[in-house]
Amino acid sequence: MNDIEGNGEDVMPTETTIRRLLVANRGEIAARVFETARDLGITCIAVFSDPDRDSRHVRSADLAVHLPGSASVDTYLNIPAILAAAKRTEADAIHPGYGFLAENPEFAEAVINAGLTWVGPPPEAIRAMALKVEAKNAAAAAGVPLVPGAELASDLSEADIAQRAGQVGYPVMIKASAGGGGKGMRIVNDESQLIEEVEGARRESQSAFGDPTVFLERYLPRSRHVEVQVFGDTHGNYLHLFDRECSIQRRHQKIIEEAPSPGTTDATRERMYAAALSLAARIGYVGAGTVEFLVSGDGDAQEFFFLEMNTRLQVEHRVTEEITGTDLVQWQILVAQGKEFTVEQDDLEVQGHAIEVRLYAEDPSQGFLPSVGRISVFHSPESMGAIVDASYSSGDTVPRFYDPLLAKIVTGGPDRQTATQEMLRALAETTVTGIVTNRDMLMAILGSFPFFAGDTTTAFLDEHPSLLAGSLVPEGQNPPVASVIAAAFHHLDTMEQPDNWFTGLFAGNLTSDPVPPRFRNVSGTPGFLGLQFGGGGETRRIWVLFEAARDHHWRIWLNPAEEPYGDEREYIGEVRVVRPEPDSDSLPDEYLLIEIDGLVTKVSTDEDAGGIRVGGVDGRFQFMPVTVGEQVDSAGGDQGPVSPLPGTVAAVEVSSGQKVVEGETLVVLEAMKMEHKIAADSDGVIDDVLVKPGQSVEAHQVLVTFASGDSDE
Repeated sequence: MNDIEGNGEDVMPTETTIRRLLVANRGEIAARVFETARDLGITCIAVFSDPDRDSRHVRSADLAVHLPGSASVDTYLNIPAILAAAKRTEADAIHPGYGFLAENPEFAEAVINAGLTWVGPPPEAIRAMALKVEAKNAAAAAGVPLVPGAELASDLSEADIAQRAGQVGYPVMIKASAGGGGKGMRIVNDESQLIEEVEGARRESQSAFGDPTVFLERYLPRSRHVEVQVFGDTHGNYLHLFDRECSIQRRHQKIIEEAPSPGTTDATRERMYAAALSLAARIGYVGAGTVEFLVSGDGDAQEFFFLEMNTRLQVEHRVTEEITGTDLVQWQILVAQGKEFTVEQDDLEVQGHAIEVRLYAEDPSQGFLPSVGRISVFHSPESMGAIVDASYSSGDTVPRFYDPLLAKIVTGGPDRQTATQEMLRALAETTVTGIVTNRDMLMAILGSFPFFAGDTTTAFLDEHPSLLAGSLVPEGQNPPVASVIAAAFHHLDTMEQPDNWFTGLFAGNLTSDPVPPRFRNVSGTPGFLGLQFGGGGETRRIWVLFEAARDHHWRIWLNPAEEPYGDEREYIGEVRVVRPEPDSDSLPDEYLLIEIDGLVTKVSTDEDAGGIRVGGVDGRFQFMPVTVGEQVDSAGGDQGPVSPLPGTVAAVEVSSGQKVVEGETLVVLEAMKMEHKIAADSDGVIDDVLVKPGQSVEAHQVLVTFASGDSDE
């Protein structure tokens, strides 16, 4: 790259030289910074907590220092410990990554006061944007349009809070003043929700950022979240690297980003670029920063409003690199050493289109519940030039203490359609087993007509909830027959095999009946396997009944009912099921050929903690096996609600003897830097509360119990 003086022939003396760089972060961003630093001949130093001892970012470093503890406050937020690690390894510079201490002006000052090079903006610039209320004031002074909002001092009464919300106008968004990444952010539609959500946002903000301050802002439904990448050097030069759109979000955190924005007009772009550069210049910004806007309306009536400025590198910086041919981490390091831009604004241009997806360890169909545990297989796309920044590899464990981001994947092309097709192919090659991921949801979004049409607003997932399950089964309909049969046989092949009850399910020459006794009701009847799937907001079942016929052939019945046998079952016929030898030129290794009445369908299969995933020409579908006698009960049954995952109790909202109604919050858990509300699934009376704030709980641990027979009076 020849955009910054010092890379070309005319090398100017530099103020500093970075030889050893410590990244005060974890996961994929640490590994990403190491990638560029190593290319510059810099020694890479990692820090790690107890759960991260064997993590990927530690393996990718030259040196790594242990930070004792698991919680972020003891490790990645522990400024003295990080500075001690830098001293121990003789680091001469610190890069903060994103999240944790990246936008903490006290940390930047501590690094500089320790005589180290800070790879980031000046503390004063961070401080100007760190608290969103002050940031809005600075933006207004720079001539940037603002969304209506109101401050919420900690000593305001509930009545005062309600009054200010009314003045802003519903719906309102509660935002953490020191926040980022969707933490401490809530949407409130009316006054009945307001106080509870303000208190929850304050707790979440305190936990994530050490600051409980929140404020209100008018929520603009069906707007676009568009941001401008800016860069400043130490010589007073400022550039923008165009825009990105990040409208498709869950829990106010981005999951799909693309550049440039598909719905922003050229006139709006130019005004946003000018506003972003004006704000950067006003606060004396240095390094990589992002000015975020909400864009509302279309055509000549389109407007934009300032959201915030992130004084750090963004997760989605790769899409900007893809369309500009730059390396923003390299720019950060060179600017931190005092080098000056030689490139001018007119030298930069947009080259094609790029898309990034965030692969998370979570279950979209269950309210994005995080998934923790050991990753059995992590296979990322290795073809088509996809960029993969991964936090984990096969055999790694996803801990409950940090953000559930597994990897970010970036694809590009000459236009948006090509970039989308490349991403769909890349995701089809991505396999993660052992935990639940959002991969199928991402594929469903990218393959949907609203995305194709560019109708990507912040309300996208609210307006298209069927995409959350990653399975486009219309309500009242069943998945394709070939996909159902493939899921059933995949499970038969991978399940525990008691007493060698079959030999070679796909071998063709059966030496024994492959149906175990526990999969029959009566001897001599077809065996069966149940599959549970979702679509249209409901959970349904379909039963596959089968018996061996001849080589590779099975007699198959399907029954979309609660029980396997009954009048609704349909005879499909003799179905040929074959698993070919792996072929690197075809689909991934795990696929089946399903032949029904002369039509052969090729279907890929794999599984994770969320069940069996099936993909083919008819789309992608998710199934959960249901065996004979299995009952689907409520979360906790008579015991009472349980913790859906390991976490820490953030709040207990009920007490013994209290009457509650269905949907009322009982306990609030914190896990993976987010709050999760555990609600009553029916009216009742609390018998006993078994947990207290600050207590650590395991998955499936009972939190409260209900009194029996006292719910109706």
